[in-house]
Amino acid sequence: MPHANNMFLVGSLPSVFMKTAAPIVLMMLVNGSFSLVDAYFLGEFVGAHALAAVTSVFPAFMLLVALSSWVSAGFSSVMARLLGANKKNEAISAYGQAITLSMCVCMALIVLFLVGGEHLVLFVNNGSVSLSSMSYDYLSPMIFFSPLLFILTINSDSLRCEGQMSFMAVVPLLSVFFNIVFNYIFIAILGWGVIGSVYGTLLAQTLSLFAVYLFRRYSKTALKVAIVRFTTNRKLWSDFLALGAPTSLSYVGVALSSAFILYNLQIWSDANYSMTVAAYGIITRIMTFIFLPLLGLSMAFQTILGNNIGAKEWLRSNSAIKIAIIIAFIYCVFCQFVILLLKNQLGGVFVNDINVTTEVSRILPIMSSALFLLGPLMMVGVVFQAMGDAKRAAILRLAKVYIFTLPLIFILPLLFAEQGIWLAGPSAEILALLLTITVLYKRRQKSGNPFGLFFIRNKKQTKYES
Repeated sequence: MPHANNMFLVGSLPSVFMKTAAPIVLMMLVNGSFSLVDAYFLGEFVGAHALAAVTSVFPAFMLLVALSSWVSAGFSSVMARLLGANKKNEAISAYGQAITLSMCVCMALIVLFLVGGEHLVLFVNNGSVSLSSMSYDYLSPMIFFSPLLFILTINSDSLRCEGQMSFMAVVPLLSVFFNIVFNYIFIAILGWGVIGSVYGTLLAQTLSLFAVYLFRRYSKTALKVAIVRFTTNRKLWSDFLALGAPTSLSYVGVALSSAFILYNLQIWSDANYSMTVAAYGIITRIMTFIFLPLLGLSMAFQTILGNNIGAKEWLRSNSAIKIAIIIAFIYCVFCQFVILLLKNQLGGVFVNDINVTTEVSRILPIMSSALFLLGPLMMVGVVFQAMGDAKRAAILRLAKVYIFTLPLIFILPLLFAEQGIWLAGPSAEILALLLTITVLYKRRQKSGNPFGLFFIRNKKQTKYES
């Protein structure tokens, strides 16, 4: 019986969520700490201008993450369902196809950066040569060594779907430890500035991938594959790209949002532009650190739900949906309370500049005012992605950014001046809530499901309506 060998299909769901989500959330917190550690060392040993230079290329960095997730998010959706159905040969083929596709995307990215990278960093820094130099030093190694990130992402998603949670909890902890050590050596001792920050991160990622190699080679895993496996089979490429598009385009939306915010700050900001950008860089890292555990929860949720859908366990799938939404809501409410409580202290953790810390305490509560909606809405989108409903997943995940957030970044400043820039995100969350209610209502009319979200059961529990 395949159920007995699949941890996602047996036992109490709260226990399965704990075993699955806890290591992934821990991994995400550790990954998020990379950004916080970099910001701390740059702010403490280089200065606020270094934070501004790194923040200015944050949109380009998010595009790199978007391209990586385009393949990996779709791959993980397919892989979870294949393993849930106990189709290991097809799962191995999917793994090879994902590695091959991700390398093709990665090589195209490197070529594009070689052609236009220098012009890009000069443009985003508003023509400042000094800031552009630091930005290029930070971004170029990220691009040229991006195959490391792409391969590591595919392997991480595969091991997650295979149920290797304990291993995934250990490696990130070692990575962040070495990242701190490398940052201290390269930035504080050797004085390499922003480029030292990048080298610290890349070396930590290299150690993580080496650990994955050793684990794949010497441990018993569901799939016996090398960390790099190429294939000429392209059968699943379209599925990867279709199912991964909502996640990838969400990251593209984050990149565009940041770019639009930086552009509008040049128009509407009354304070020193570089100080406001430095504050925005700190806020971005704080919000990313808050978001990443949610992303980890969504990955665990998608894995659990995908396996249960593949095994046709509809009642269990319904329960998993309820648990994920409740956990996400409680977490977001807690984070919002902490932000309001510590808003005046958070900026000072990274820099000693009073202008920057004042801007952080002013902007952060506004940007996070609708945080309590973020998690539950995110989990609803994951439901449709896990069941392979790319259409609804795309509508829910992309409309908030492309239809609501991006236009509001330009519209709200016309009404509220510079403050309108920071109100765009919370306003988009409220509009996304209304859109989600509409989508679920229409699905309920079609399928008759409670709330339009849960699976329909017939007497034999062998099907669901999408």
